[in-house]
Amino acid sequence: MISVLERPEKHELYFNNFFASYDLLEKVSATGTMRNSRTRKIPIMPVDEVKKKHRGFFYH
Repeated sequence: MISVLERPEKHELYFNNFFASYDLLEKVSATGTMRNSRTRKIPIMPVDEVKKKHRGFFYH
């Protein structure tokens, strides 16, 4: 979809976590939620630790 845009950097993409994947987010700048099954081998905080954090917490 983004490949047909003349200037992709001038557009914003909105998508839910069903479509979010590491390969997609690596190519476009985005903030969002990824499903645990789509994180591959990315070194991120375990889900059970994230659940203990307050709402609005972010980790990068």
